Amino acid sequence: MTYQRDAEKRDNGLAHRVLAKRLALAEQEVVKWLSQRNLLPSPDVVARAAAHPDGLEWLERSLQALEGERLFLGLGDLVPEPIEPRPVVHAATGELPPVIIRRQIERTRADGKLQNYVALFNDRFRTLSRLVRRDPAMRDAIGLRQLEQEGEHSVVGIVAEVRPLTGRRMRVVLEDPDSRLAVMFNEPEEGSLDIFPDEVIGVSGRLSRRGDLLFVNGPVIRPHQGRLREPGRAEEPWTALFISDLHIGSGTFQRAAWDRFVAWLNGDVDYNQEWIPRPGYLVLAGDVVDGIDSYPNQETDLEITDVWEQYAVLQRELEKLPTDIQVIILPGNHDAVRLMEPQLPLPARVQERFPPSVIFTANPALLDLAGVNVLCYHGKSFDDIVGLCDLTYDKPLLMMKELLQRRHLAPVYGGKTPLAPEDQDHMLIREMPDIFVTGHVHSCGVEPYHATLLLNPGTWQSQTDFQRMMGFQPDPNRAIAVNLQSFETQVLDFNS
Repeated sequence: MTYQRDAEKRDNGLAHRVLAKRLALAEQEVVKWLSQRNLLPSPDVVARAAAHPDGLEWLERSLQALEGERLFLGLGDLVPEPIEPRPVVHAATGELPPVIIRRQIERTRADGKLQNYVALFNDRFRTLSRLVRRDPAMRDAIGLRQLEQEGEHSVVGIVAEVRPLTGRRMRVVLEDPDSRLAVMFNEPEEGSLDIFPDEVIGVSGRLSRRGDLLFVNGPVIRPHQGRLREPGRAEEPWTALFISDLHIGSGTFQRAAWDRFVAWLNGDVDYNQEWIPRPGYLVLAGDVVDGIDSYPNQETDLEITDVWEQYAVLQRELEKLPTDIQVIILPGNHDAVRLMEPQLPLPARVQERFPPSVIFTANPALLDLAGVNVLCYHGKSFDDIVGLCDLTYDKPLLMMKELLQRRHLAPVYGGKTPLAPEDQDHMLIREMPDIFVTGHVHSCGVEPYHATLLLNPGTWQSQTDFQRMMGFQPDPNRAIAVNLQSFETQVLDFNS
């Protein structure tokens, strides 16, 4: 055994020497550093670390995060690059504080390679497992490979399989970077465990005699929600207005109600004028146009069949708004961006139609509006979780709570929400927001949840045949206004 390890080290050293001859000076330094630690890196690891200004420090943190010994080191073994996203500051109109984009995807690195998928899920597991371990019940959690038959054990893993059994039991397979383990749950007398595929959880229990099954005898521990806190508040009573799912271009776009909304913003309608954001922010939370080929036989529902003309109509509509209203637009699944999430901002071909004052963000995006952190996500992942819990499309706030509890905007992989294999997980809820706004399901709702205000503004489109088939019951022609200083809210109805 000693001879075999010595032979592996000699072969490893030879491979390092061959590789080093083909690398630039910075890459040679990375190879040498890893060779001293008996690690053989993939070329992608060498190139990425050599190009990074703090590459060796990044590698050191990655090795500290690894569990168990390694001979080879791939991209999937690295922690996310030690670069916090640089906030992007956009000057707002008039006297408004600037719009700060605190976190969003800036460019895609998804190339379809296996290493990217590994890196994506490693980032998810590392980030969420740390949050799970913040719960006192999980502070002594051990790796799945370290389990022994004696005594109680606490473990943290990502859910690989969920299988309901008879007698209100459930068999779940957990994974961590080194092993897999089957765990057995007893469902509660009332309600259900609502365990999602691919979420990260912690459990405690006793191992079976064979050592291949953990019988859970405690609650499911999910990622920590953070300390009790007061939400961020603006220093002045600025108003933020939220709308979603305009679906301009659809034959069911509610033109009359929209015209009332525009007239109201211009002060021409005697209705809750104290809520007109003059100046203030107007956030459009995705699906601003109906797009094309978004669902079967959509062309029969379209009034405008050219997607670029749909955006031209949107541009003309926004030109009717007062200039002291700061407009912010993020895309949704009907917009002219990739369907995979995270979605980049609308393309330059669209943006160049609009005045420079209009701000375009990715989906999702974390914004700072006058000191208030606003997490904006269109909400496509609702299509996945609506079938996993006792949830319906007309109750979006319940689905939003499920996402916050899991600290992830799209926890289910391989369902109806395609996720891009980026080298880090942009769908993680890395910090709890002050306001969480979604769209997609065309239902309106407002509710405080712990220290987060949940909003879903609804839609500006009446029901299509496809929506009827999907179970969407539109709650149209509404906007939600929020006083960013007091967090007082008002649902504004423009149906008549």
